[in-house]
Amino acid sequence: MKLTKLAFMSVATVLALWGTSTKASIGVTTNYSKLNISVIVTTNSQQVIDDGTSWEYPVKSIRFGNKQLLNWFAGWAGADRTGEPWKSAQLVIGWDWDGDVLVVDKTGTNILYDAIGDYYEETTTHYFYVNFRSEPGACNSSGSRKDHIEAVETGTAYFELYDDGYYLPYTDLSGYGGNKQNFKQSWDANGTYTTWSDSESAKFLYNGGQAFLCGGSIINYATTTAKISAIGKGKGSNLGLY
Repeated sequence: MKLTKLAFMSVATVLALWGTSTKASIGVTTNYSKLNISVIVTTNSQQVIDDGTSWEYPVKSIRFGNKQLLNWFAGWAGADRTGEPWKSAQLVIGWDWDGDVLVVDKTGTNILYDAIGDYYEETTTHYFYVNFRSEPGACNSSGSRKDHIEAVETGTAYFELYDDGYYLPYTDLSGYGGNKQNFKQSWDANGTYTTWSDSESAKFLYNGGQAFLCGGSIINYATTTAKISAIGKGKGSNLGLY
């Protein structure tokens, strides 16, 4: 995470932004879990309340989730959120796309945008990254050699939303938190994988040193709290998880 001392801009202005063109599918995902994301950013107000005998430097909180992230990702992609396929777009984890956060159409399989952006490039300007298994932990597994395995694992998750002025005013929100995973993989008598199911539930509490929609030169120290969950099931095997 890059820590930059910048000022809090008008949130209302930025929250309304998105792109203007239509983008076609860039590929297909068949092993995916639907994402549900809720982020709360708390920062100090730029105004100090002082009546001469006492003073207060209050905080304010901004909450956003899937809908606003889709608006921002449309901005990254140069896409139009008011028309299909982006109008009905949704967020998933593509287990068969290296666990990237994907924007998919209403079918859930046609990929409109990979939110990893330029994360793996030498120079990064924008990306959204979620890793439910950043640091694997204890795993309670059981099953039958005949037809299935089940596992419940707890460990450390990580996420980061980064935009270095590519579309948004400077933003770098990230955090480590605890995650609980429930996974099941089944197969038939011939050893052929038949079905899989998975759920992830991560909580990120009070991560400091954050920057959100910043500009100018005034210092604002922000704190991020987030909940990110995923749930999915499919046919065959999930090679991204098992």
